[in-house]
Amino acid sequence: MSHYFDIHTHSPSVKQNVISVVSVDIRQSFTLKSGYYSVGIHPWHVGTVGLSIVETMAEHPHVVAIGETGLDKLASTPLKQQEELFIAQIELAEKNRKPLIIHCVKAWPELIAIRRRFTSGIPWIIHGFRGNGIIARQLLRFGFYLSFGAHFNPHALRAAWETHRLYAETDDATISIKEIYVRIASQLSITEEALNQEINENISAWIGLPESTY
Repeated sequence: MSHYFDIHTHSPSVKQNVISVVSVDIRQSFTLKSGYYSVGIHPWHVGTVGLSIVETMAEHPHVVAIGETGLDKLASTPLKQQEELFIAQIELAEKNRKPLIIHCVKAWPELIAIRRRFTSGIPWIIHGFRGNGIIARQLLRFGFYLSFGAHFNPHALRAAWETHRLYAETDDATISIKEIYVRIASQLSITEEALNQEINENISAWIGLPESTY
């Protein structure tokens, strides 16, 4: 295996064989160096930072995704306000032809309702998915991709694998993306190489990885 791909992380890897999309906290000062980044306003942070920052950064060549953004019924911000900002970021992602990294907590019906309003040509990726197989299959039918980290439901994992809509991530976990690949591959009874090929094929269209990373 030549590379591991981490769709969503807050701690970029220093290993050369790991390709990471680093989620930027736009409330803090930052510099986009070489590599890949995602920028967005988390539902926990609605009202703390303006969308104009995301609009500016979305055009940066090192920004390859918008997010994380989404809906969270445990957040203090009213859901209606979250939905308005989420939709604005969807439109921004569509405009820039960059995927969405989605955070969703206890708001699956609302998320699906919003998804049905868009005829989208970009990936909508639910990061850190821990839902069960029933929820997973419903989301997959509406065209979502699912990204899995250190903890996952095996039935949901299998559903994403069978529909070719699977990604892997570390998020804020302390374990490596390699270990997550090992856990996923073991659960699916496949090789790491097979998993690597599937994930690379899923991301190559929107990040444009060179052939040497396959």
